[in-house]
Amino acid sequence: MRFAKEMAFYSAYHQEKRNVLIHVLGVPTITFTLFVVLSRFSLFEYNGFHVSASLVFTLAVLGYYYTLDVIFAFVATLVFGGLFVTSEWITAQLPATTAWTIFGLGQVIGWGAQFYGHFIFEKSRPALFDNLFQALVSAPLFVVADVFFELGYRLDLKAAVDNELKAKGVWKDFSHKAA
Repeated sequence: MRFAKEMAFYSAYHQEKRNVLIHVLGVPTITFTLFVVLSRFSLFEYNGFHVSASLVFTLAVLGYYYTLDVIFAFVATLVFGGLFVTSEWITAQLPATTAWTIFGLGQVIGWGAQFYGHFIFEKSRPALFDNLFQALVSAPLFVVADVFFELGYRLDLKAAVDNELKAKGVWKDFSHKAA
């Protein structure tokens, strides 16, 4: 199962619940602020519609998600589609300095919180040091999966991810720590 194998890499770095929760908040923040800055760059116009770098990036990433898992990709489309539309609105309505300020603050807060979660709760370095693609492109989809798992959905897939972690010898037991 391709999704379980891909998510196992990410999950090896994200097993402690507080760190996962930080990522559930931090990853969309980083993604949204990246959309805001990419929306500033119009690549071309098609029938009066400006095609931004944000649109191209969003479509490419969502297309990749659909090759991994249709259900998670659909939810990611709704969530990140909303973030994309909001970022495009911000670009159209607000001055460039506001967009860059939103980007800067969101990146510092999002990344800072995640580094904190890794070093304080997970006791390991972030995945981005070992695989930048997974950390930047795949993370939003895996955060969607983490929410599903925490809510008790698709537990067969969670078990497959856990089995991959155990097979690779990277599964950690945080059950003795705070929830």
